[in-house]
Amino acid sequence: MTLGAALLSCTALGLQHGIDWDHVAAISDVTSVQRTPREAIRCGFFYAAGHAATVGLLGIAVIMLRQSLPDVLSVWMQRFIGLTLVLLGAYVLSVLFSRGQMVGRGQAFAAILHGRAEAGAAYSRKSSLSLGVLHGIGAETPTQLSMLMIAANVSRVQSGLLVLGVFAAAMVASNMVLTTTATGIFAISKPRPALFRLLGAGVAGYSMWIGIVLMDS
Repeated sequence: MTLGAALLSCTALGLQHGIDWDHVAAISDVTSVQRTPREAIRCGFFYAAGHAATVGLLGIAVIMLRQSLPDVLSVWMQRFIGLTLVLLGAYVLSVLFSRGQMVGRGQAFAAILHGRAEAGAAYSRKSSLSLGVLHGIGAETPTQLSMLMIAANVSRVQSGLLVLGVFAAAMVASNMVLTTTATGIFAISKPRPALFRLLGAGVAGYSMWIGIVLMDS
C-alpha cells in the first residue's frame, strides 16, 4: 500500500472509529450528566484525548515491535469493560424507573461503591480522560485493528507514525462532532422530563447491550 492510500484509508478509519459503538455509549453517558453544555463538550474532548493518547501509544508499540497486544490481555480487558457496562447500565435503569431521575455510569459506579448515588454528580474531566484511556486499551474494534495493521506494514517507521497521527486526529474530530450532537440533544430534552427519561433509558439499554457484546466477544 502506498503512503497516500494508507493516509486516506486511516483518515476514513479514524472518522468511523470516532462513532464506533463504544464511543457512542461512552460519550452519550458523559454528556448526559453534565451541568452545562460547555462542560459536556469539554468532558467529551477529554474522553477523546484519552482515547487518542492510548491508541497512539499502542500504535507506536505496534510500529516499533511489529506486534499487537497479547490476545489474552485484550480479551480480558474487553470482558472487564463489558461487565461494568452491563452492571452500571442496569443500575441506571433501576434508578430511572424507581425514582424518575436520570443518572450516568459515573454516578452509578459511586452508588455501587458507597450504596447511594450522589445528587448532581457528574463526570469530571479527569474521569472522562480515564474512561477514554480505558476504552483505548480494552476495546480494539475493527477500525482500530485495521489502522494498526496498516501502520505496522507501511515501508518506514516515520510513515507509520504519520498514519497513526492522521487516524488519531480524524478520530478526535469525529468524537467532537458526536459530543456536540449528544450535548445538543440532551440540552433540548432536559426541560422535557418524559423525553429525557426516554433518552436516558435508551442510553442505559444501549450500554448494557454493548457490554453483553464485549463480554461474548
